[in-house]
Amino acid sequence: MPKLTKATIVANIQERTGLTRYKAKKGLKTALESIKIALQMGKEVDLPGVGRLVVVTRERKRLVRRNLKGRYPNSVVELHRRHPKSVKLAGGKDMSENPQPVVVHPKEPEPQTIPARSTRFRVAVPRFRGRPNIPRRTR
Repeated sequence: MPKLTKATIVANIQERTGLTRYKAKKGLKTALESIKIALQMGKEVDLPGVGRLVVVTRERKRLVRRNLKGRYPNSVVELHRRHPKSVKLAGGKDMSENPQPVVVHPKEPEPQTIPARSTRFRVAVPRFRGRPNIPRRTR
């Protein structure tokens, strides 16, 4: 699957509209910049046929990492500390060649097994604590 880069998008715009490469590149840059500014302002961006871009705030997560080297083998790391906000595609559509409807069923409860009675059993015999019981010699 080939990568979709800005150059390929510019080539597609140039091919479909008949604009020059410079104008197609400038138009794409302007569109991406306006999407970026709208998301920075906290607005939602609706892309027809794709979905809706929304800014979400990620909570800080604390995680214990097990380091293989170093003085301290375990360390607590905070995730999402530098970039607490992220862009999420909300209500995205299936863009595959053959889109299938998504059907969500409630999860069926797992059948619980009832333990069967064991035919084998053991008898607990207390051990003698101390010296073993040795018969004394009679003189």
